[in-house]
Amino acid sequence: MKIHTYRFLILLITASSIFASCSKDFIEKLPEDAVSTSEAIVDKSSMQSALNGAYAALRSLGVYGADIPVIGDLLADNSFVQTGNTGRFLTIYQYTFISDDSYFSTIWNNSYTAILRANNIINASPSGDQSAIAALKSQAYAIRALVYFNLVNIYARNCDDTTGLGVPIVLEDNPANKPKRSTIGTVYTQIESDLQASLANIGDYTSSITISKYAVKALLAKTYFYARQYSNALAAAQDVIDNSGFTLTSSTADYTSFWANAAAKTDKVEVLFEVDADATNNNSSNDLARLYNNGYNDIYCDSTFYRSYAETDKRRTLLLEGTTKVGKSAIVVNKYPNGGNSDRDNIKVIRLAEVYLIAAESAARLAQTDVALGYLNTLAQNRDNSLTAYALSGQSLIDAIINERRKELAFEGNRIFDLNRLGLTVVRRVNQGGLSVASNYLSVAYSDFRRIGPIPYTEIKANSNLADQQNPSY
Repeated sequence: MKIHTYRFLILLITASSIFASCSKDFIEKLPEDAVSTSEAIVDKSSMQSALNGAYAALRSLGVYGADIPVIGDLLADNSFVQTGNTGRFLTIYQYTFISDDSYFSTIWNNSYTAILRANNIINASPSGDQSAIAALKSQAYAIRALVYFNLVNIYARNCDDTTGLGVPIVLEDNPANKPKRSTIGTVYTQIESDLQASLANIGDYTSSITISKYAVKALLAKTYFYARQYSNALAAAQDVIDNSGFTLTSSTADYTSFWANAAAKTDKVEVLFEVDADATNNNSSNDLARLYNNGYNDIYCDSTFYRSYAETDKRRTLLLEGTTKVGKSAIVVNKYPNGGNSDRDNIKVIRLAEVYLIAAESAARLAQTDVALGYLNTLAQNRDNSLTAYALSGQSLIDAIINERRKELAFEGNRIFDLNRLGLTVVRRVNQGGLSVASNYLSVAYSDFRRIGPIPYTEIKANSNLADQQNPSY
């Protein structure tokens, strides 16, 4: 979708389940005599239907439905594509993508679809219970912030230089608008502003598939963290840990069953927000889980990374010793075990474990060593009851936290974001049964132009204001 050309059209708003279906497409060019979506949102009911559509956009393949979670690990050092693959994500794994790469184009298009759906909710002026309407708008603000966070981390450099090019900011439905890329700093300011606006009226927790107060605070902590505002990140993370009522899983059985359960959660265990993929609303054969197991089985865990988990680590129970489809020994990722079931795995967006790690690293960077160790050891010893508590300081402590982030958040799409955030080299190893990769893309320095994605060629061609704003070397 060209972000300046298309607008939403709702001719009929019916049941919310229809609007949420990933098989429906409500994006059209707007005829002169039609009404825009924001104008069609006339009351609480129609706003709820529109909000369901915004949530559904998060489930699209280019957002959390597949591309962002997969690319986050394949571009990094956690996973590999096997030789007997179905042709998916080859340009990503082999670092051969160019300016018209379909994956980066889909991420861009689907993300701006989600933003436009959120914009139309935010800018609507429906009648009725204004308190309830404000609560619905709060969720749209959070969705817009979340999508912009992903975009700025995929298509832009880290926050070392906040004056660098970020992504275009679009806050209203205007077909004549041809936005330039805003600076990285401006995009982060917009993300923070949206999250703060969300907090003004956001509702309390009802389930894991609806954005609520402490999910927003957790996303705010992550935003501050990536923006290197460590004092703010620590304060926001501590608020979530101390006041949200969310808990980590306890036993190994509880941890395994948490990941095996595809249903939305209502128990405040682990997940603050996840994207729903139930028996009705899912990506069918293109489900994220099927890329790893119970389907296409194209992607596997890097064997060296697998060995970094202690045998007593609960997280290792989600990695199974098996073989690729061509019979080579490999580690099967079973973090999403429901790809073959009618009710598919929900996709985790923000979990309490990550909040602990944000608090730990932020405290460590503020030289609050004891605080950092407290949060790190709480999480690490929960995952491995046999682990001797960390007793580190300085850079060694930060390195340990980064390693725990890698092990905790693997296959959820965070790894390349973290390596880019830190300016670290991607170091990948050859796995038996793995697709070949050019030697220069086994070790990929942060300075390599392909560490950030290309602005889609079709967008550059359609928007003259982006003509000189393509990322270098594409």
